[in-house]
Amino acid sequence: MPQDQAPRLLGYGVRFDVEADRYRVRNELTGEWLRRPDGELATFVFFGDAYSAWRGFEVHKRPGEK
Repeated sequence: MPQDQAPRLLGYGVRFDVEADRYRVRNELTGEWLRRPDGELATFVFFGDAYSAWRGFEVHKRPGEK
């Protein structure tokens, strides 16, 4: 895929916003984005922080989980 056709946000659940240089969290079941209490989209500098937030935000069994 050429660079000019790359999607703005990359990834599943935890998405990297290329323009903001930050991670964002999306519930892929509902399409809802994780937001801060003031309504702004939540952003994370570190993937691990975003991944932890995503696991709590999109709760469902993942492959290998019991």
